Amino acid sequence: MNISNFASNIIIIFGCVLVLIIGKSILFPFLFALLIYFLIRSIRRFIDKNSFVKDKIPSWIKNIIASLFIFSLIAFMGKMLVSNGQSLVKSFSFYQSNIDGIISQINNTFGIDISKDISNAIQQFQISSIINPLLNSITEFMGSFMMALFYLLFLFIEESNYKKKILLIFSKPEKHAQIKNLLINIEHSITNYIGLKTLISFISSVICFIALLSFGVDSPLLWAFIVFIMNFIPVIGALLAVILPTLFAMIQFGDINYALIILFVLGTIQTLISNIVEPKLMGDSLNISPLIALFALAFWGAIWGITGMIVSVPITVILIILLAHFPKTRTIAILMSLQGKISNKE
Repeated sequence: MNISNFASNIIIIFGCVLVLIIGKSILFPFLFALLIYFLIRSIRRFIDKNSFVKDKIPSWIKNIIASLFIFSLIAFMGKMLVSNGQSLVKSFSFYQSNIDGIISQINNTFGIDISKDISNAIQQFQISSIINPLLNSITEFMGSFMMALFYLLFLFIEESNYKKKILLIFSKPEKHAQIKNLLINIEHSITNYIGLKTLISFISSVICFIALLSFGVDSPLLWAFIVFIMNFIPVIGALLAVILPTLFAMIQFGDINYALIILFVLGTIQTLISNIVEPKLMGDSLNISPLIALFALAFWGAIWGITGMIVSVPITVILIILLAHFPKTRTIAILMSLQGKISNKE
C-alpha cells in the first residue's frame, strides 16, 4: 500500500466516524428498527415451526402481531422504568443514615480507621450518576420510537421487493447466488443472536428480579431491567449487572454482609447463565474474538454511549461476515474471528 492509498483510507475512516457521530439522531432509529426487524423475524421463524400457523396465517399478519407485542411491551416497560427510576433517585436521600453503619462495619472488619476516606467516597457517591445515564438512554429509545416505527414499516415493505432488486442488479446467476447467500448468512447470524440473546437476558432478569424481590431490595423491576440491558453489553455487562444492584443494596440496608450475600447470589446467577446456559444455546456461532468484542465495545461506546455498547456485537458480526466475503479483506475477517475459522459462506 502506497502513501496516497493509506492517506485516502485514513480520510475515509475519519469521515465515516464523523458521519456516525453527527448522524446519530438519524442512524440510531434506523438501527433500532433494524434490530427490532430481526427480532420480529426471529419470533416469526419460531411460530412458523407450527405447520398450521406457517401455512394458514400470512406473513404480514404475523409481522403486525409481533410488532404490536414488542412495541407495546417496550412502551409499557419504558414508562414504568422511568417512573421507578425517578422515584429511586428522589428517595436516595433517605438512605444516607445507613452510611455511618457501613463505615463502622468497614472499620471493625479491617481494624483500621478509614472512616474519613470511606465517608468522603460514599458521600460523593450519587445514585443519580448511575441511574440518570440509564434513564437518558431509555428516554432516547422512547424519543426514537416513532421514527423507528416508520423505518420498520418500510423495512417490511421492502422485504417483498429486495429479492427482485438483487436479481436485477446481479443478473449473472453465480453472482446473484453469491450475494443471496451473503445476505442470508447475515440475516441468520443477526436473527439468531438477537433472538437467543433476548431470551437469555430475559431469563437472567426474571431470576434476578425474583432474587432481589426476595431480599427486599427497592425497585426490583428497575434493577431487573438494568440486568436485562447489561446482558447485551459484552465483556463488562454481566459484571455491571451484579455490581450495580449490590452497591445499591449495601446503601439501602447499611449492611455489608447482607450486600455480600446479594453479591454472591447475583454473581452465581450471572455465572451460571454466562458459562452454562448461554454457551449451550448460542455456541460459538457469532465467531468473534474477545479482544475484537472489547474493542468494538469501546469504539461504539465512545461514539453512541450505552446504546452503542448494546449494538456493538451485531454491528461487528455484520462487519466480519462482509469482510470474509471478499478475498482482499478475508485476512482481516480471520483476525477478527474467534478461532480463525472463516467459511466460504461467510
